[in-house]
This record gives sequence, structure tokens and C-alpha cells, in this order.
Amino acid sequence: MSGPERLSMAIRKFKILKSAKNGEELAQVIPIDSVYTERVLDDIWNGKGSWDVLYEETTTKKKKKVQLWEEMTLLHFQAAAMYRQGDFMASYKHQLDMYNVYLRELPNMSRWGVPALFAISNDLSHIARCADQQQSATDPHARKIEEATRTISQGFSLCMTDREVLLSKSRKWGTYHMANILFRLYLRLKAYNLCTSMIQAIKTSELPALDRFPMGDQVTFRFHRGMLAFRGEKYALAKDDLLFALEHCHRNAFRNKTRILVHLAPIMMMEGMLPQSRLLRRYPPIKALYADLAKAVRSGNIGQFDLLLQAKEQKLAALGTYTAAEQVRKVAVRQLLYKVYRLENKASRISFVKFQAAFAAASLPNMELAEVECILADMIFGGYMKGYLAHDHGIAVLSKQTPFPPIKSLY
Repeated sequence: MSGPERLSMAIRKFKILKSAKNGEELAQVIPIDSVYTERVLDDIWNGKGSWDVLYEETTTKKKKKVQLWEEMTLLHFQAAAMYRQGDFMASYKHQLDMYNVYLRELPNMSRWGVPALFAISNDLSHIARCADQQQSATDPHARKIEEATRTISQGFSLCMTDREVLLSKSRKWGTYHMANILFRLYLRLKAYNLCTSMIQAIKTSELPALDRFPMGDQVTFRFHRGMLAFRGEKYALAKDDLLFALEHCHRNAFRNKTRILVHLAPIMMMEGMLPQSRLLRRYPPIKALYADLAKAVRSGNIGQFDLLLQAKEQKLAALGTYTAAEQVRKVAVRQLLYKVYRLENKASRISFVKFQAAFAAASLPNMELAEVECILADMIFGGYMKGYLAHDHGIAVLSKQTPFPPIKSLY
């Protein structure tokens, strides 16, 4: 079979899939690295040893009125051919053109066209990154990924704003999947404001409830939303989303669960829930990050906690968890104060000197009483300890009922 015949057969196949509204199969054949695309390219190359037929066909089509779907199919194979050849700039141009043609067709499609949209969105994102990397040697400011992101956001909008009356056929069901693709792009570009805007747009749109969408879309969306809340130090909101993502993540998705726990663990530690040995054994990266910090918190060894935090500062900062880990220090201080309370037989009046001695034992020697008083005042203000300070008498007067409330109640 000649190259032109093979290409014509491929174009007919794409037309048939469109006519039959076979979105699932279309989504399988349209990726640039799909088995079907690879076979078509092999046949074309083996025929002439070049990609000329792809461009000869384009020239022929330009001489007569051509359907958008044919144009899209040709652009698809051109993008795939250039990708295979390693010319990512040319591949990106073809893929971008193909994506725009698909967007012109998408308003005429119902839900069946959404899976292919996912596939070509992922391809456009991937090729844009490859093109930027290839061009970086000559143009350090090359940012095809930004253009790709703007284009993909149009696909997201066409899903979210679909007005199909019959909900079962609506493109709205692709909204969260497209949002997840955009999350990854926005985070790569550090466009956190665009993440927030997208979440707000979804919140105000007329979409079905999130729990009606595929679980994979729910987990990924809530993970990203939780990460964004974590970044904004909205830890209660972050905890809710990250816990959901962890509990519903695939049981064998070790890498994804580790990513979730990297951020969830310090939130839980802030609430006094330290990671258990079973979890630490199962996730060595979490053990390396937080096991010794948790041990210092459990024992109330503030000095040791400070040394460990300083040693891990660069690593935690790179992960974006240093600020959260720093706040865990208050739990370590609370543990130490509670130990003093227990050693004093749960007395309601404890002198500052007793607390000063405890701080010295916790590797914080030479602490002035005024500094001790400031720490106690901060703990009372934060709700970690109930009572008041009698400055003139140098004592802390603790509440007779729950002087140390459960830390979880503070959040």
C-alpha cells in the first residue's frame, strides 16, 4: 500500500470515528505516540523514506475546500512525524494548529468529544515542554508552554460552559479533568493566581457536584486544591482536601501518596497527631523528613527540634513545607510544659523558675525568666494552655479544668 493510500485510509478512519461519535476509540488513536499513529507513520515512511506525502496532501487540500476534520487529521500526523524526527518546534506548531481546529469543531460535539480533548491537551503540553527545552540553547526565554496553556484553557472553558440540555451528554463532565491538566501547567509556570481564579470559576459555575465525577478526577483536583490551600497557609482547608486525596488514592500509587504525605504530615503534627512507626516504615521519604522531628516533639526536646529544623531547612524549603514544619515547634513547647505540669502533680500554680529549668533540660539553657514568661504568654494566647500569668509573683496560674486542651481542638 502506497503512502498516499495509507494516509487516505487514516483520514477515512478519523471521519468514521467522528460520524459514529466514537469518542473512546478516537481518544486511543489520536495521541501522537498511539499504536495506530505509529503504524500509519511506519507505512508512510516505508513507502518513500520521507514524510513528503503528508505535505503533498496538505498542498492538494489547499487547492480545494477541505473539511476541518480532514485538516485536523493531517495536522495530527504532521505533528506526530515531526515529533518522531525530534523536531519539536515543528511538531509543536502542527499540534497547536491541530488543537485549534479541534476547538473549532468541539462546540458541535457533545460529551463524546471530551476524551480526545484530554489526549490532545496532554500532547500539546508535552510537546510545548520539549520545544522549550530544545530552543533553550538559542533562546533562553522560549516559552511555548505559556502559549499552550492559554490554548488549553480554551478547551477547559468549552467544557465548563457547555449549554447542552441533556446533562448526560454534556461536555461539563470534562471540566475537572481539564482543570487538572491546567493545574499542572499553572504550577509549572508558578501562576498561582490563575489556579485560584480557575477554582473560583468552577465554584460559581453550574456544574454537577464534584462527587459525581470520576474518582480519579476528584482525587487529583482535591490534591491540587489542597496544595494551593497549603501554600496559602490555610491548613484546615488543605487538610480536608489532602486527607481525601490520600484516602481515595489508588492503594498502589506509592509515589502519589508520598507527595500527599509530604504536605499532610506537618499539618497533622501541628494538630498533635505525630506519624506512627507503621506509616514511617511504609514511606521511607516521610521517615527521612519527619521521623526525628516527631521524636523531638513527642519528648518535648525543643533544642533538638530547633537543630533538626535548621539542618533540614533547605530540603523543607524546596518542598514548600518549612513554614508548616516550623509551626510544629509550638506542639513541642506544649509537650514540655505539659510534662512540667505532670511532674508538679498537676498543680494549678507553677513558678516560672520550674519552667525555666525544664527549658534548660530541653537543650535551651541560659533562658531568662522574662523570655520564659513571653513563651508562656504566647502559649496561653494560642490556646495551647489555659490560665493566666501572675507577673508580680512569678507564677503561672493554670485552669483547674483542662489546662492543656487537646491540640486538635485549636484547629
